[in-house]
This record gives sequence, structure tokens and C-alpha cells, in this order.
Amino acid sequence: MDFKKLSNIKECRLFSHFSDQDIQELLSSGFASVKSYSKEDLLFSEGEYCDFLSVVIEGKIEIQKLDSNGNILVVATLNRGNVFGENLLFGDRNFYPMSVVAKENSQVLHIKKDFIYKLCSSNEPFLRELLRILSNKALNLSSKLKQVTMKSIREMICNYLLKKYNKEKSTTIKLEFSRKDWADKLGVQRPSLSRELMKMRDAGLIDFSKNIIEIKDLEGLKANLL
Repeated sequence: MDFKKLSNIKECRLFSHFSDQDIQELLSSGFASVKSYSKEDLLFSEGEYCDFLSVVIEGKIEIQKLDSNGNILVVATLNRGNVFGENLLFGDRNFYPMSVVAKENSQVLHIKKDFIYKLCSSNEPFLRELLRILSNKALNLSSKLKQVTMKSIREMICNYLLKKYNKEKSTTIKLEFSRKDWADKLGVQRPSLSRELMKMRDAGLIDFSKNIIEIKDLEGLKANLL
């Protein structure tokens, strides 16, 4: 394996303490493999058995759910160093509840379940980091469940903007994705999102230009979540 791929694998915190030789041994163990995917390739389909912990080492992967109307809800976007499958691997019903799709040409490291057990028992830093990842995913799931229970597009927009404001301490919010991607993440159509943003601008809550949103009425945004 070339140096770039070794370096990319070590960007994942699970393997940040591994030496190059450790990673080479992992890849030659017969329990791990690196697979390449083209854009829009399906890695795992909903209902498919999960027998791997997987790490994105190049590209972009999406976790997607198709609703009853045929709309795609983007549950998560995974970039280099991100892990998936670890929260399913050890469960009693370890089947993918959603589909996993490559959104760019990507490379993914897949490690078999039996070898993960071995690493957990013999490598304490690996175990600690895996537990950290599982804990963070549980917290993220709670946040997503809160969003799902929101009744309106406006509530979801306000929730996102307030989270960004609380994190960055700025009323100027720069979107890190397109309007279409934002709509997918919220599980709504792009025109519906655009209409609601315009209504919020007309109400004096926000202003926006391209991928920049300016919060004009912070208390007004908060009031929409009460």
C-alpha cells in the first residue's frame, strides 16, 4: 500500500496510534480489505447483514433512508477518517437499517467483526477510541431524533441556525453544503426549503445570499422552538 493510503487510514482516530507496520499487518491479516467505489455505487443496502467495521479512507459516503414518498433523507455524510457499521456490529440484530452510498469516487477499509473483537481485547487505545465513537454516535442520534420530531421546516431551520450560532458565536452562518444537500439532510424538497427561507427573510428573522445566512432576530429564532 502506498504512503498516502497508509496516512489516510491513520487519520481515523481508531488507528492514529498504529505504526505503518501495524497497518500493513492488519491489511495482510486476511481480516481486512480496502475496496474502491465509484460515485453512486451502493456499498450496503437496507436490510443487509453488517459484518464489518468500515472506515472511509478517501472520498465521501452517505447514509440514506428512503421515505414512503420516495424522498431520500440523508442521515449522515461521512468523509475521510469517519467510521460506520461499528454501532451495528455487536448488536443482536446487526442489519443495516439504511443504505450506504458513495457520493464520490471513494475507498473504504472494511475490517471483519472477529478481528475487531481481537483488537478490542489486545489494544487498549483502540478499545477506548471505539467506545468514544459509539458514545458520540449515541448523542448524535438523540439530536437527530429531536429534529425528526419537529413539526415544521421552520423549526428545523431555526434549530440548525441556533446550533451553528451557539458553536461559532457569530450571527453570520456559512453553509458548508448546497441548498439541495441541506434539503436532503432535513428530509424535505429543495423548493420547500427555499420558500421557507424567503418567508423567514420577509419576517425579519434572517437574511441570506448564496451560502451565507445572517441571523437578524436571534430571539425570534429561539421563539420558533418553544
